[in-house]
Amino acid sequence: MTVEISNPNAKELEETLRFAFEYLPDNELTARMNSILEQYRSGTLRLDGIFQAKRHHQRVGVLFSQLRIDRTVLSWVPVMRDGFSMALFFEPLQQFCTKNNAIAILALSDIGQQFDETTLTSVGKFELLSDLIYLVFPVAKKTADETTKDSDATAELQFIPMSHFSEDVFDQMEELVHATYQNTRDFPQLMRITPVKKVLQLYQSGQIFLPELWFFVRKENRNIGVLLMTDQPEEQIELTYMGLIEEVRGFGLSKEVVQYAQHIAGIRQRSFLLTSVDEQNVAALRTYLSQGFSAWDRKSVYAKFLKPEHHK
Repeated sequence: MTVEISNPNAKELEETLRFAFEYLPDNELTARMNSILEQYRSGTLRLDGIFQAKRHHQRVGVLFSQLRIDRTVLSWVPVMRDGFSMALFFEPLQQFCTKNNAIAILALSDIGQQFDETTLTSVGKFELLSDLIYLVFPVAKKTADETTKDSDATAELQFIPMSHFSEDVFDQMEELVHATYQNTRDFPQLMRITPVKKVLQLYQSGQIFLPELWFFVRKENRNIGVLLMTDQPEEQIELTYMGLIEEVRGFGLSKEVVQYAQHIAGIRQRSFLLTSVDEQNVAALRTYLSQGFSAWDRKSVYAKFLKPEHHK
């Protein structure tokens, strides 16, 4: 059976995306397609990372992937039909990564997506890292007075926005984020492969970056952690990353950082505060749940490391 692998053109993009995510409920399918199409219209999505397999001009498979600023390729597990194997895509995906000097491929699968995991792991050489838990906090359930009261509980900590500084602030943030990575429990395999500067650039490229939402966390006038938040369209704001240096962990300070993020979401009159966490980071997950977050989605994360691990 002759199968041709190609990249879709602009006219084929919408139909290709519908094929790639056909297993999603209609509302989620529409939301994901709209998000991806908007990225394409804004020039931030390239078509050479999207692959379609056709036999007799009929699609039998689609793999959607994107090259990110940190030189990782974010891919979704391919959708296949008519008994064809996802292995058809492994070589062109590898060639795409080699061409772009990528250091790793991260493959995500949604809840309910059916696929041959053995082919992904044994033939594709991907390894299952963990599940990524998506969490949401409904800010609107708290009054402004309650949100302010919660923020008062963080009086032990000071939150200094990056916008208060004029020189060398990015270098300071980079150094502090790197310190919070030490012995992290949140996808430690991924934290080790990309320089912190690239990770921060990736965060800045998402949705709406505002330096006043990136905070140095201080205790007794000493930097001990960071809180990075990203504004999003409509009614949402994201807790993109929070981290504390190793020596101050285990004293309940992370709970105070989360409360401050909720306070900021309230001040900005957002309805929902979003975040995500590695399922294996039990302490962080427990902290979020204790502060009123609830899980709304889960994705399995597979990885294939293409370059030797390295540190900043």
